[in-house]
Amino acid sequence: MEFGAEPGDQASDANYREANRRKLVDFFQAGAKQSRMFGYELEHIVLHKNTEGPVSYAEENGVREVLRRMSPLYEREVYDGDDLVGLARGNEYVSLEPAAQIEVSAGPFEKVGEAEASYLAFREALDPVLEELGLFTPMVGYNPSAKASDLELIPKFRYDSMNRFLGNEAYAGVTMMRGSASLQVSIDFVDEADAMLKFRVAQLISPVLAFMCDNSPFYEAEPRTEQMVRTGIWNGMRQDRVGTVPGSLAPGFSFERYADYILSRGAILVPDGAGSWEYVGDKTFYEVYADRVMTDAEVEHALSMVWPDARLKNFVEIRPADAMPFDFSLAYVTLIKNLFYGERNLAVLDALLVGLDEQDVRDAKRSLIERGHAGRVYGRSAEFWVDLLVNLAAGTAGVDEAFYLEPLQTMTKNRFTLADAYQDPKKREPAYDQAIQAITGQGGAPRIGIFPRYDFELTGLSLSEGYTTGVLAAGGLPVVLPLTDNPHMLDKIVEVCDAFIIPGGQDIDPNHYGQKRNLRLHRVTRQRDEMELALIPRVLRAGKPILGICRGMQALAVAHGGSLYQDIHLTHPESKIHHVQARPFSDPVHEVEVVAGTRLAQITGCERFGVNTIHHQSVQDPGKNMIVSAYAPDGVVEAIELRGECFVMGVQWHPELMWRTSEQAQKLFGALVEEASSKRRLESYASSEL
Repeated sequence: MEFGAEPGDQASDANYREANRRKLVDFFQAGAKQSRMFGYELEHIVLHKNTEGPVSYAEENGVREVLRRMSPLYEREVYDGDDLVGLARGNEYVSLEPAAQIEVSAGPFEKVGEAEASYLAFREALDPVLEELGLFTPMVGYNPSAKASDLELIPKFRYDSMNRFLGNEAYAGVTMMRGSASLQVSIDFVDEADAMLKFRVAQLISPVLAFMCDNSPFYEAEPRTEQMVRTGIWNGMRQDRVGTVPGSLAPGFSFERYADYILSRGAILVPDGAGSWEYVGDKTFYEVYADRVMTDAEVEHALSMVWPDARLKNFVEIRPADAMPFDFSLAYVTLIKNLFYGERNLAVLDALLVGLDEQDVRDAKRSLIERGHAGRVYGRSAEFWVDLLVNLAAGTAGVDEAFYLEPLQTMTKNRFTLADAYQDPKKREPAYDQAIQAITGQGGAPRIGIFPRYDFELTGLSLSEGYTTGVLAAGGLPVVLPLTDNPHMLDKIVEVCDAFIIPGGQDIDPNHYGQKRNLRLHRVTRQRDEMELALIPRVLRAGKPILGICRGMQALAVAHGGSLYQDIHLTHPESKIHHVQARPFSDPVHEVEVVAGTRLAQITGCERFGVNTIHHQSVQDPGKNMIVSAYAPDGVVEAIELRGECFVMGVQWHPELMWRTSEQAQKLFGALVEEASSKRRLESYASSEL
């Protein structure tokens, strides 16, 4: 682009302010079109394969060399001075972000399949070069192996200026530039009214989009301590050019008001008219161009110097997502396309989001960061909004595109994010590996039958890995049971297993404990209720150990004739404990007080200890011959057990999510496996005597 005075601009000094505002408005209006096209920008952090350390631009076989080797497959090279900083071909442009993150931007496209083909062509150019140089891209939203301040900036005056300006404001500015990698999707608008509707809706749903696309398990080379690292970074910056555009959620916001927002920001840097750049810091665009009208290129530069959740150019750019693996990125592109090009979808979202302001958006972000899926967004649950967005998009997508949504659908349905799912291979416990080796080398490890978790809308069974790994680490052999209420099969299951775990899951149908369903009841699963309530009595008659966890504890109470509170928010309204905690679920959030003289007290050796909590129901009556063995500070029952010698215990917390860090959780699994081993040895001895 050529920078310099626009020929023929004759506005008087007094009118340059209005003329420049008009220049931006004309630019926006020129973007109006009837088409429904989209584009994307996806950034890639690059690491060394052998060390997983960062890769700089200028190092030997670094990112500059990556571009050089990709260049023969492209039509044009882009330089900043003598430095190669970009490549272009057709509607694809490869560029570099401040710390040498490789960005590919492509479009416009009409169909998602076209975007898929374009990206795969980019990877066909990139991947062989990365392999040759011993590099890889982890496809995450934040550099996992280095602090942002240690990442080298590429040699570009723009980034030096931004680093100087934003770094002086807050360290978050440095982390935004150097550490992060994002996914952005751009959509068309028909006219100003359509642009403002899409712009407003995009900003209001941005907290939910950011949460759904949370893919930053690390921050500053350490495991993250909060969810939504990218959103947290933006929150830590001065809010004059990030977050929600001031006034944009109110009726009457317009192209002209957005133009005023842009021109009244500190420009940081501007072209100097001689082919180079000038640092101007806080001097606004209004002030920089007080004596002339901006060129088209200067307008485009000004529009690029703000980074709100949604940004207006000659299209609407939606910006809150982390970079993700391409199947998830493609799912997100499909989601955005169908949300914003479905007129019914926009109308639904517009109606649900009416009357909200910037503080509501800030509150939504904070709640999601702190509580994840348990968070509240505009008076509704986070789960409501996640499900709504996915379902609206799925209902609009045609048969040729609906399947692209599957990765997001499955992930959101199972209530996790990519950052949640990440497991650091460096954190494998040697003791766990040794326990597995010991079990595989012996035939006498007790078989611990684990009841299945069944979701009626899924085609299979599911189970948190902590149940199986916790058993393995304790020396048992986990056996995930089939879902069945066939009496002959249930008898055989009891015969072959030495002990049982009943895991967490959906609510139990209140008909099983003599109550009517109330409005706070969540999903129930008839098939699982029937299996558990038929199998538990058989296990009890066989005298085999049982450990119930969360819903599993509640099932033990119901099987013994007890009852439940259908929602503890109704029964314990004054409680200060959030019984559905935010991630990480492995962290303890409240203590339990253990009843002296109980089996739980004997196993843990504690009067009180910290536990996690992910439940909205609790035991009201533990049932016949069952006693309470622990309480939460608000009086909620946290553990129950059967009187006498038989090992039948239930805990309301989730030791399967804590066994790696909690001694009490390890002791629970260990006690169950040891009891199963003892029973097995006694049965073996009795058989040999016969």
